[in-house]
Amino acid sequence: MGSNSTNTMICKVWGVGMFSIVALTTSNILLTLRLMHGRDDGFLGGGGGCGGSIPDTAPHSWTAALSSTNHSEYLTFLKAAAINTGAQAPPENEVVLNDDKGLPDSSETPLAGFSGPSLLLGTGFRVDESTGRWDVRRRYKIHDHVFTGPQYPRLTRESPVCLATQTSVDRLFWLTQVARYWTSPMSVAVFTPDVEYAIARAYLTYLVTCFPFLGEKVTFHFTYPRDHLPRDIPLVIDHLEGKCDQPLAVLKELLKQRNSKMLMWRERMPYPQNVVRNVARKNCGTEWVFLADVDIVPIPGLSDGLATFLATKPATQCKKCAFVVPTYEVDERSPLPYNRSSLLRLAEQGRARPFHQKVFVHNQHATNFSRWEAREHDFPGEVAVSISHPVTNFEFFYEPFYVARDDVPPHDERFLGYGFTRNTQVYEMFVSGYSFHVLSPIFTLHWGMQVKRSRPAWREKQNNANRRLFEGFKREVFARYGKDPLNMMATKKPRKS
Repeated sequence: MGSNSTNTMICKVWGVGMFSIVALTTSNILLTLRLMHGRDDGFLGGGGGCGGSIPDTAPHSWTAALSSTNHSEYLTFLKAAAINTGAQAPPENEVVLNDDKGLPDSSETPLAGFSGPSLLLGTGFRVDESTGRWDVRRRYKIHDHVFTGPQYPRLTRESPVCLATQTSVDRLFWLTQVARYWTSPMSVAVFTPDVEYAIARAYLTYLVTCFPFLGEKVTFHFTYPRDHLPRDIPLVIDHLEGKCDQPLAVLKELLKQRNSKMLMWRERMPYPQNVVRNVARKNCGTEWVFLADVDIVPIPGLSDGLATFLATKPATQCKKCAFVVPTYEVDERSPLPYNRSSLLRLAEQGRARPFHQKVFVHNQHATNFSRWEAREHDFPGEVAVSISHPVTNFEFFYEPFYVARDDVPPHDERFLGYGFTRNTQVYEMFVSGYSFHVLSPIFTLHWGMQVKRSRPAWREKQNNANRRLFEGFKREVFARYGKDPLNMMATKKPRKS
C-alpha cells in the first residue's frame, strides 16, 4: 500500500514537472516569435524625434519603391533648376557629393563647374548663428527655410494643404517614404544640435539629390538648443550614384560622427517635440496643414484626395473642424496597401491594425476604427474623400493625425521630451470648440507592428516632469476658454501616456 502511494506521488510530481517544462518551452517559443514578428521601429508614444531605434533593414515595399528612382534623370532636372534659379556656388567647405556621372570628385576644387545639387542648393542647409530667431523661452534657435525646393513656391500657391512634420537627424530616412506619394508641399523641421548639424547638412543634400519627389517640393528648417550650438565639419558621401537607393546605410555611416561622449548627453536630452512641430506647421504657406510624425506614411493619392475634399462644403463651411486621417500600423514584410480594400485584407490576415492598438489604445481609440472599416460596402472602387463619421467619444489622450486650418492653438512648448506633447494640443482644440471628423477612404500607415517595451529611466523622468507641468496647463486652458468638458479640473493626475 505504501509502495503504491509512493509510486503515485512520484508519478504526480513527474507529471507536474513535465507539464511545467512543456509550458515553459512553449512560452519561450511564443515570446521569441512575438519578438521576431512584432518589432517596434520607433519610440512609443509618437513624436518623430530621437529615442527610437534605426531598423537594420528597410521594408521590402520601401526598397522596391526607392530602386525605381532614376538618378540620371534627376541630374538633368538639377541642371535645369540651377539655370532657372540662377543659383550660386556655396562656400568652399560646402558638402561635396561625389558621383561618376556629373558630380566632381573630392580631389577637385569644390563645386568647380557643374556640381549637381550644389548649384541648386546655393548656400542652403547652412545657418549663421547671428541670425535666426529664438523660441518664446529663448532655449532654442530657429532658422526657417534653410533649403526650399524649386517646386515648393508653386505648389504652395496652387495646393490647399501642406504636410508638416518634424524629426531628429537619426530618423531622417523616413522622409523618402513620406514624400514618395505626397504631391503637395512639405514643411520639415529638423533638430540639429552640435555635430548633428553637419550630419543633417550632408544627409539632406544626399536626400534632395537622390530623391526628386522629396527635393523638389520640400522646405527645411533647423532648430538647435542654445547649450549645444551647431558644429560644422566637412562630410563627404562618396560615389553617390551607387548609394541612391540606400538611404538607411548612408545615414548610419554619417551617424558614426557622433562619438560616445556626445551620445551620453544626447540620448538624455529632451527632444523639443512641440517647438519643432510649431516650426514645421507655421512655415507651411497653405490654408490647411496636415500635421503628422515623420514615420507616418501617406498612401498614393492622399494629397490629391484631400485637396478635392477641402474644396467641398463640409470643409469650407466649418470654421472649427479638424479632419482625422486614420492611421494603421502594417507588418513591414507586407506590400504597401494602396487603398482601403487592400488594407482591410491585411487586417484580416493579422498583418495590419490600428496605430498604437497594442501599445497604448487611448492614443487613437476615439477614431473608432471599427466604424471606419464597416463603411467599406458603401464605397465600391475608388471614390472621392468624404467624412465617414464624427468623433463622439473624445478622450484626453487622443492624438489623431489631422488636417486643420492654420489657426488652431499652437503646441505648448513647455512640454519637452516624452509625454503630454501632442495630446495637450488636441485637448485644447477640443476645449476651444473644435470638432473632429474621420475621413474615408484615405489613411496613412506606419511600417512595423508596435509592441510594448521597457522604457529607460530618463524617458519616464521626462514623462513625470510633463505630467507636473500639465497641472498648470489645464488651469490656463480652463481660464482661457471657461470650459472643462472632460472634468480635468477635478482630476489631479491623469494616467500615464
